[in-house]
Amino acid sequence: MNLKEIAKAAGVSPSAVSLVLNGKSGVGVQKRAQVTQLLLSNGYSIAPRQSSERAKSICFLKFSRHGHLVNGNADFTARIMDAAEKECRRLGYEFRVVVFRNDQFPEILEKLRTSMPDGILLLGTELTSDDMAYLPQFSAPLVVVDNLLAREDYNCVDMNNEDASYKIAEHLYQKGHQEIGYLYNNLPSYNCTARFQAFREALPKFGLSIPEENIIPISPVFIDAYVDTLTLLKEQRRLPEALVATNDTIALAASKAILEFGLRIPEDISIIGFDNIQFSEFSIPALTTISVSCMDIGIWSVRLLQDRILYPHSPVVKIQVSTELISRESVKERRLPAAVK
Repeated sequence: MNLKEIAKAAGVSPSAVSLVLNGKSGVGVQKRAQVTQLLLSNGYSIAPRQSSERAKSICFLKFSRHGHLVNGNADFTARIMDAAEKECRRLGYEFRVVVFRNDQFPEILEKLRTSMPDGILLLGTELTSDDMAYLPQFSAPLVVVDNLLAREDYNCVDMNNEDASYKIAEHLYQKGHQEIGYLYNNLPSYNCTARFQAFREALPKFGLSIPEENIIPISPVFIDAYVDTLTLLKEQRRLPEALVATNDTIALAASKAILEFGLRIPEDISIIGFDNIQFSEFSIPALTTISVSCMDIGIWSVRLLQDRILYPHSPVVKIQVSTELISRESVKERRLPAAVK
């Protein structure tokens, strides 16, 4: 049989037979097997499959500027990456990880042009406005993870900071707290800023407010946050009766300093964290916090990216994953003042 006859016997076009003969892509698995059998039985030699027949891949870019949030907040980033990897495998994509700092953006962009992944997940935890100029240079579909980039035209998956901050304000109100302070990350990310602003806006809905002197900048590094808090206490700085920390690392570091100084949690000071990292449940006392579903952030990041790969001209989509307040022992219930009963 000649190639035209083989094509007719297999129910494909002559060009499809040529693709199989020359080891090129473009023919489905079942038809390729059928055509291969016909070619071999008629004495043809088939070229090896070419390297262009590569597996589908998604590249996860673990970007950091200073690394204190990406690497310092216990297992938060790792849980997102684990979930993304599992969803990639489920959808038939290889999962590749590239770790880099902000000064390596040009180098990474060049490597991506060579490796040509089908899509890119960019960890945006520590992205700043200075990094925005690089984003249009990505040559593959892009989804930003853990940063909503609210005023930018990019597909993103993030937690719902506004909803979470409202839950914290409501919880403090229900526990009868009136004097509230905020331990604010002095190297803020988009999420840190967004949740603080949302918290400040939620307080008046419960007849509460936070004075400027109770907004306390503090390091996101555990040992430094511990030292910062201990220094405040040794300087006779009176802390408010309830403290909200921008993340669990800061909350746990501040708790250690408060307890070592001789104050009690929650009898003297209540404290709430954010992220529900693995240590928050096992601290003494156990930390009240906001649980963020890292699994869902990872999964929806991959699903949204696949949508961008399949439908590149779809409108920009921003997904916010809901959160849950986990009430533990670090917040005391106080008697409600008559004015807010």
